[in-house]
Amino acid sequence: MSRYQQLHSGSQNPGGQMPAFPPAYDDSGALENAGDVFTSGPPIEQFEIDEDEVYEPPKRESLVKRAFFATRTFVYTFKDNFGVPLSRYLDPVYEGYNYFNMKYELSILKLGNPLVVKRLIYVLFVIVLMYLVTRSENSDGVNGASGGAFSTGKFYDVDMLADTMKQYIEAASLKENIEYLSSMPHMAGTTGDLAMVRYVETYFHNNGVQQVDFHELDSFLNYPDKEGTYVKLSDGSFSATLSEGSDKNMQNLAFNPTSPSTNGEIDARYVYVNYGEMEDFGRLDKAGVSVKDAILLIRYGGVTPESNKVYAATQLGAKAVIFISPTIEWAGEKHDDMIQRVNVGHTRVCYGDVLTPGWSSHSIGSANWEKSEITAKIPTIPISWKDGEVLVKKLGNSGADFGEGRFSGDGAVSLKLNILNKKRNTHVIWNVVGSISGREQAGKGIIFGAARDSLGYGASTSASGTATLLELVKVFTSLQRRYDWYPSRSIYFVSFDATEYNLAGSGEWLEEKRKQLFEGGYAYIDVSEIATGDLLTILTNPMFLSTIREELRKISLTEEQKKQKSNMATLYDLYKFQHGDKDIFSNNLVEYKNYIPFINRLNYPCLDVGFRGKPIPRGSTLDSFGNFVKELDSSMLEHIQIVELLARVGLRLAEDPVLPFDFIGLASDLLRYQQDLEKYVNEQISFFSSNAQVDYSKLKNALESFRQNFRQLHEFRTHWKEFIKSTSSMEPAMLAGSRKAANENMMNAAFTFLMRQDSQPSRAGYFNLLFGTPYNAPPFDDGVHEWNTFPVVRDFASTGDFRKVQIEIDRLADILITTSEEYSQVP
Repeated sequence: MSRYQQLHSGSQNPGGQMPAFPPAYDDSGALENAGDVFTSGPPIEQFEIDEDEVYEPPKRESLVKRAFFATRTFVYTFKDNFGVPLSRYLDPVYEGYNYFNMKYELSILKLGNPLVVKRLIYVLFVIVLMYLVTRSENSDGVNGASGGAFSTGKFYDVDMLADTMKQYIEAASLKENIEYLSSMPHMAGTTGDLAMVRYVETYFHNNGVQQVDFHELDSFLNYPDKEGTYVKLSDGSFSATLSEGSDKNMQNLAFNPTSPSTNGEIDARYVYVNYGEMEDFGRLDKAGVSVKDAILLIRYGGVTPESNKVYAATQLGAKAVIFISPTIEWAGEKHDDMIQRVNVGHTRVCYGDVLTPGWSSHSIGSANWEKSEITAKIPTIPISWKDGEVLVKKLGNSGADFGEGRFSGDGAVSLKLNILNKKRNTHVIWNVVGSISGREQAGKGIIFGAARDSLGYGASTSASGTATLLELVKVFTSLQRRYDWYPSRSIYFVSFDATEYNLAGSGEWLEEKRKQLFEGGYAYIDVSEIATGDLLTILTNPMFLSTIREELRKISLTEEQKKQKSNMATLYDLYKFQHGDKDIFSNNLVEYKNYIPFINRLNYPCLDVGFRGKPIPRGSTLDSFGNFVKELDSSMLEHIQIVELLARVGLRLAEDPVLPFDFIGLASDLLRYQQDLEKYVNEQISFFSSNAQVDYSKLKNALESFRQNFRQLHEFRTHWKEFIKSTSSMEPAMLAGSRKAANENMMNAAFTFLMRQDSQPSRAGYFNLLFGTPYNAPPFDDGVHEWNTFPVVRDFASTGDFRKVQIEIDRLADILITTSEEYSQVP
């Protein structure tokens, strides 16, 4: 019997029942038996254990296996903690869905064919959804009324967009940009100018301007030479200091842009001619003092542009002109050693490259210097007031008396003059053009333009204007990023080079892009001299009147401005306070600025805004950033106000669905301009002792017809706004077509007042019959006449040709009637 059987049998009681308690075991016997078991096989070899041996733990499982087990653990845990409870909650929902779905299907069956009924319900759902979406867009967001699925897409709430602009205008960035842009000399075409243009280009790119074009153009440029230029008395007793400061760096040297050099030394008598006005030359004539073959001393300033003075001196036979710079109180000091550098190219005949008057420098070759009608034919150079006083006193008390102890002299004292300028007949200049494309009428756009070059450092002039242009770029691109906004029509930002050289940058760009600008542009805003005083100055085309008045009311005054008068709150209040409680804006855009080509060649409505009123050291190295901070807007608060105003006006022009051109204001102002024209012509008739009679009845009737006809466009704008507000904000396709056609008419109406392309105006750059600069207009707004109106009529009146005055008045009347009949209609 086996041992197992013996144990099993021994554990049973005689009756075959299990014992009440387990049997007791004999440990000794068990060990003996166990010994038998373990010794029944071969002997086990004994090993000695080395206690000094290093213990090695078992190897860890591989990373893959551990990741597998961790993932499986996470899945089981997630299932237990989240999956199972979620299933408990969703099961009743699913049962409820099945219940309602069954009820829904039964209801559909009761209505009719399930397929048809379901489609009708789907269509109803889509219609309701579209309605709710359009209503939500029209309520609280920056998205305004919708153009509808069949029209132009959405319109934007211009007021809400404009109200967010101010938060993007920063005094710090304006100040930093002015400081950098005036940190080095940057005459056109120099390395400093190239550094500035690259800075502007990079700024455009960094702020997200979509399209940035770098335009290289050619133009005549000249630079002063420190060797070989002098002005001294023939007896050697005095020599003028022809530099500002002690060093002879180019930016400090005396010279006039676009002036020729002398052909060898000029040794001639000199005559003082005061401001070089027509009346001043008349005094010389009465005193018997001849200017033929003489060197003329002429003061900067007066009501005649410097280039016109040079032309008059040339016609009278003078050999050269020396300009006397004024004194100036600047940065807490009086300066009598300032030397101003002023362009002497004949801008009133044509702007742009002086060797390519009226055509692009890239199209055909340049003209000879002597044959060009806009080059100065005699050399010129500026000197300081301090040196000018010495030369005037040398003349004694002889000749014509100009008051204040200054006499013309009788030709008894002589000067030696030698001018050596470095000239470049074709030198590269650079414009930078950035643009934000429009979403509806991308081919149409407005232009912000700023001069970039300077004859010194240009802190208060070109640097301030360029910094403002950059800030405008930042404002509009910030609106894009925040609201995913694109203007209805395009916006262009242009940094112009060679403004100090007869407006070469803007003039040549316009000549090269004439066709595109003629077809695509409709407004120009000049960005220059933003804060050179405290007098808010607004020069504008009448088409902008209502827009400017409206936006002025939305810009708050600074605390300092509020102190001028109680109860003033906005720029509109300040403007009225500073201008005799009137809100009449001047249209005298006659300064040598980059709006000149746009007005006189394209008849663009233009705008020039800034705080003005103080004399500034224009074209002098005194116009540095350090002096700017001491003398002008160091807090940048006035800059911020002008940036906001320009941005608001630009936004309205680019975004308003119906162009905000004020034809009612234009018609009213044209009637006022006609009265001023009549006054000017009568003055000229009296001056020439003429008995001419000029009839204005045809012009008056045409202006009245113009006002009545263009009232239709004004009414259309009003009715369109009321319709959009009163409906579900959906613009029908036909109404959208009428709106676009009305915009086109308003843009194209201005071009009817330009001379035909095949005609040749008496002045190569001046084609505008309605607005533009007469030849004899002052270089600033003198408040005497509305100079920037009826330029051709005024030109003929100033020469005494009153027969042509009548012809041009009647011609203009015919154009006004034709324009009002063709372009005032709304299709």
